[in-house]
This record gives sequence, C-alpha cells and structure tokens, in this order.
Amino acid sequence: ESFPGVVEVSLASPDADGFMALKQAGDKSWANYVLGVVSELAKLGVKVGGFDAFLVSNVPPGAGVSSSAAVEMASAKMLARLFPDTVGQLDQLALVKVAKAAENNFVGMGCGILDQFSSGMGRSGSLINLDCRTLDYSYVPFSGAQFVLANTHAPHQLVDGQYNELRRNCFEAAEAVRTASGAEGITHLRDVDAALLEQHRAALSADQLRRAQHIVHENDRVRRGFDASASGDADGLGDCMTKSHQSSRDLFGNSCRELDIMQRVSEGIEGLLGSRLMGGGFGGSTINLVRDGCVDSFMETLSARYHAETGITPTMIAVKPGDGAFSEDL
Repeated sequence: ESFPGVVEVSLASPDADGFMALKQAGDKSWANYVLGVVSELAKLGVKVGGFDAFLVSNVPPGAGVSSSAAVEMASAKMLARLFPDTVGQLDQLALVKVAKAAENNFVGMGCGILDQFSSGMGRSGSLINLDCRTLDYSYVPFSGAQFVLANTHAPHQLVDGQYNELRRNCFEAAEAVRTASGAEGITHLRDVDAALLEQHRAALSADQLRRAQHIVHENDRVRRGFDASASGDADGLGDCMTKSHQSSRDLFGNSCRELDIMQRVSEGIEGLLGSRLMGGGFGGSTINLVRDGCVDSFMETLSARYHAETGITPTMIAVKPGDGAFSEDL
C-alpha cells in the first residue's frame, strides 16, 4: 500500500537533467526516490540500464523513521547488484552520497546525510557517531536496552512541512553570528558554541535565536549521549534524549501536539530511560529508550495512555540497531 500503482519510464534520457522530466506526482511520487538515485548516478557518469523493480517495505511511511532513505539505499544497492560493472564499482559510502543527493536534488527535500548514512552504514548492535561535515564516524556497542518506536499516526511530510524553513533559519543564524563576531570560519551552527551565541544574540531575530539555541545545545547533547553510551551509561543517554525533545518542543519548533502527548505520557512508565521525537519531527513517531525486560509492558502501557488522551491507537515497534543496506538473492 506504500507503493501504489505501476510506474513505467524510459531511461533513454540525453543527459542527467533530462531525468527531471520523469518526476512523478500524487500517489506515484514514491517512484521519485528510485528515479532520483538513477538521476544522480547519471550525473556521475555511472550507467544504468533498464530494470523492473517491485518494492515492498516494512518501514512505516510517514512515521519519521527515514522510510525515504530506506527506499533510496535499497534502490542503490539493487542497482549495484544489477549493474556490477558500473554502479557496483561504487563503495557503500559513495552510494550513501548518491542517495542523499537524490533526496536533495530530485525529491526536493533539503535534508542532511544522517538518514541515508544510517540506512547505509549501520552496524548490528551498535550506535553510530557521525560527523556530518567530515563524514568521520565511529561505532559504540549498544546493549542493556532497546528502542521502542511509538507511531502517533499524526501525518509526517517534511517536503510539504516546515523543515526547509527551519533549515533556512539555521543558516541565517550562522551567518548573523559570523557577521557580528567577525569569525570568518563560521559556516554552520556547529561552529558556534553557547558562549558565542549568547554574546551575539542581539544580532539574531527571535526565531533565529530559538533555532540556534536548540542546535548549539543539541550538538553538545549528541556528544554527551555518545560518551554515555560508550561508558555503558544508559541513563545518561536517556536523559540526553528527553532533554532533546524538550528543546525541540520549546525552541526548535519541530514537534506537534501528538508527539508532545506521546512523550509526556511515557514519563513514569517502568523501564523508560528517555524519550524524544524521531527524525525531523512534525508528526510521526517518538523513540523511547527502554530497559531490557520492560519492553512489552512499556508498549502496552504507553499505547493505552496515548489512546486515552487522543482517541488514536498508536503503533509500537521494538527495534535494535541493525546492519546497513545490503543485497541478497531470493
């Protein structure tokens, strides 16, 4: 049901720009995640021949769990298997970059590389620490707890939502701090610390300041959360997650009523270590860190509490970190 209908197109386009004419709309827009990968490969001079593909997924769409990145990475790995002498010559990280470019340039969503990187470079039983500027990354073992995705069933559609506006606010904030401080090395908010932001807060609009405060402190929470994981401190990781949601709600503005209810009613349930909105927000799911042995009762209680407040029956999925995209014969 996530991929309705049949899409038939000719890939005999004279150049990479010609693929934009193949862009789909309406209930066939799912095909853009596949066609975008083909388009970006063409820009690299990587040839792709004709193919038939049947898409099936157990990643819930519109739930804020990177379903689009999953389709993009699955498409890239499928094409690498079908065309080993061209696409198959690209390594996994190169395919991740292709998938990210497909989302940016063909689909039209100004996301970073986090979703595609996670979908492509994941490792079973481990969390990833990724520097999105350098693409340096490392893994840390994850044990003693599980993640529970709680789908609010509030619509999640970043292309039509406010994500690109928030992204623009962040770049404007970075530029305002760069100009006010004279620090030419500032290109992104990751180059700004809390003290520098506070020093030049008058140079930012109210919206820019709130978005910047979230990003600057969120970067610090990510570092502290990874350090907590590396030392086996699941409580520390959970605390960072909860504070992250509070900041998203109060400063960044990418939460919504249903996400806030789901996060709030999770508090106090046995086994919960932390909870926050998942992905870009604006609907979709929360992600909850729950101690081993408490997952089933946690999901049952959270589902009942959320339904009592909203009348909506949520979907609960217990998940663990897994390996990135791969291909296999069926």
